Formats: sequence, C-alpha cells, structure tokens
Amino acid sequence: MKADLDRLMAERGIDALLILPGENEDPYRTYLSNGARSSGLVLKQRGAPPVLVVNGMEVGEAERSGLDVRSYDDFDYTALLREHNYSYSAATSAWYGRIVEHFDVRGRLAIYGVGDLNAALQAIKALQAGTGDRIELVSEEMRDTIFDRAYETKDPDELAFLREAGRRTSAVMRAAREWIAGQRAGDGVVVRADGSPLTIGDVKRYVRGQLFEQGLEDPEGMIFAQGRDAGVPHSKGQDDQPLRLGETIVFDLFPRLPGGYFHDMTRTWCIGYAPEQVQADYQTVREAFDRSLEMCRVGLATHEAQDMVCEFFEARGHPTALSTPGTSEGYVHSLAHGLGLNVHEAPFFPTRAARYWLQRGNVFTIEPGLYYPSRGYGIRIEDTVHLNESGALETLTDCPYDLVIELKG
Repeated sequence: MKADLDRLMAERGIDALLILPGENEDPYRTYLSNGARSSGLVLKQRGAPPVLVVNGMEVGEAERSGLDVRSYDDFDYTALLREHNYSYSAATSAWYGRIVEHFDVRGRLAIYGVGDLNAALQAIKALQAGTGDRIELVSEEMRDTIFDRAYETKDPDELAFLREAGRRTSAVMRAAREWIAGQRAGDGVVVRADGSPLTIGDVKRYVRGQLFEQGLEDPEGMIFAQGRDAGVPHSKGQDDQPLRLGETIVFDLFPRLPGGYFHDMTRTWCIGYAPEQVQADYQTVREAFDRSLEMCRVGLATHEAQDMVCEFFEARGHPTALSTPGTSEGYVHSLAHGLGLNVHEAPFFPTRAARYWLQRGNVFTIEPGLYYPSRGYGIRIEDTVHLNESGALETLTDCPYDLVIELKG
C-alpha cells in the first residue's frame, strides 16, 4: 500500500520517483495524487510527500489531492519556451533542471508513466540533459517495480473505493440479467416485443446505460461473447449476433469508478436452457471456483492455487497449461490477478512459479474457466475478493451464479 512506498524505495536504493506528465489516464499519477485528476508531473522523494506540478488550468483540481501543488509557470515554462524559440525539447530540458534544482533532487531517480513512447523518450533525454550529474536514472524489473509491490495491498481508503465499485458493478450485472429475462423467445433466438431479434449490441447498449446510471466508466470495453466466441477468453463478442437459446454467454464486466478503481466479475449464462455437456462443465468450473475460495489464505504461494485448479481440471479430462502449455482448449489462463487502479496487477497467480504470497490487504479475482471453441462454448465464473485484516476472505461481488436465464416475456 502507499504507506510502504518509502520502505520499498529504501530497500531498492531509490531516492525519488517521477511520474511523467501526459494526457493519458495514468494509474501511477492517480495513485500518488490521491485520485485527483491532472496531466501534470508528480515527484515523490523518499521520506517526503509527493509534489504535483501541473498546468495552471488544472491547479484547482490538483489541489483536491491535499498535496503541495505547483504550476508549470512557477518554474517559468512559458518563458523557457520563448527563450528556446519554442523548441519543446530544449525548453522541457531546462524546465526539468529547474524543478530538480528547486526540490534538491539527488541520487537514483526512477521514472514511470503511461503515454506516448516518443514523448517519454524525449522526456528522459530532457531530464538527462537538464539535470547533469545530480541524478542517475534507473529502471526496475518488469512486474516487480515499487508500484507493483505497493499495489499488492490496499489501504482503507482504497478498499472503500473497491467495495463501492463492486456494489455498483454487481447491480449492473443483476440488472442486465433481469432485462434479458424480461424478453421472449422466437425461432431459437431472443426477440423483442415487436418480434425483432435482440442482439449482443442491444445488450451492450443497455449495459452501458446502466453503467452510466451507476456512475461507472467502461474504458476497457466489456466482454459479452456467445457460443464459439465464448470459448475464446478475451473475445468481446459480435454486436450483430442475435442472442441464441441454449448457447453459453460469457459476460465479463470490468468497469471503474471515476476515481480510477476497477471491479472485475464474470458470469456465464445460457438463455432458456443449457445443454447437458455445458451443465456438467459448468458444475466442474463452479467446484473449481469454490475450492479456490476455500484455499486462498494468508501466506499461500499463489501458484499453489493455480496448480491445484490445473490438477483438478486435468483429473476430469480437461487440458491445462500444466500439461499442455499453449493449449487453446480446456483451462487456458491463470486463476486470478490483483485488481485496483489497473484491471490486472499484483498479486499474479502463475503456474508453478513461487513469486507471490497472499497477505492481508490483497484484492484479487478468482476466475477459473473451461473453453472449447471447437465445441461452440466457453464457461467462466469470476468474483473479486479481499483478504481482510482478520485474514478472512471477503467477496466484493454480489450476483447470483445461476447458469440458466428463464425468459418471462
């Protein structure tokens, strides 16, 4: 959690963190600025609170962070542009130099940010040119950065956001199920009152309306995949397809609050009825899901849960990454991932690799699945859970697991 940042920086010999400015949504910037939105620079020195340097038009919003906020022109950015004949690279180099000198930044500086790679490279060159030998730019191992490790556990403020995201997302999922159930059947598909087929695109539009009503954003785009597409884990589904009776639908919904925190949940449905093989495999996935919930406890190496699910599925005749690396059928992905300002963050659940151990404050998904595109179906069940201070597993998702949606229209 954020309270661990100074300790992590000390352990890694890093003296300062710099989040580059940029127009993109940036979880690093959101994390350090307490959710306040801006496109500016964030500087965090070890042992000191972060400082925000933002465009003058964003000062009011940035001040909601409760942190020290400065304007670009506190460091004469506009004057530097004129001085350097509007060469943004040269002006930015001098600007970084002034910021580093003003805050007396020295030593090992790690840089983060989300955005244009060319702009990031220019910013790094500008930093090197503008700061001389005061700083050493350093990088960290992928998936093992200071932020990755801080993200692993959530503080009470973050948990409040995540619980609220779960409450709202669950309400949208329940509303979508009820809306579909209110339609009627006709010629093997779901139809509206006027007899026209109800399509996947219609469902997505309804869901987007519900997300709006709940004050949620959908930046990644939901998954609503049917039949063969449901057997491809990240297929978004085809908007022009009518909802067909008896085919599996994998509905994976992962919106976020405006403050940046996501929820992630999946339900598998069959409308009207479910074929016998689908029913049997659904019960297998549900048992794997329940066993995973029972297994997750403080101190568990996450790969042990992943390996357990692989062995469970293989014992029932399904291929997995354990015995068939790269398989596109059976159980084809990992069991879980952390969740917060990113849809996927630590802790991860790799196969037979001891890299993460569960601890109090973790928020993560549980999402076993079976996928058979060659047979025309896929199944996944997913909830978001939290290991609380007492070490108990708390489910943040609230939605029924029923496979079949009975039409009432």
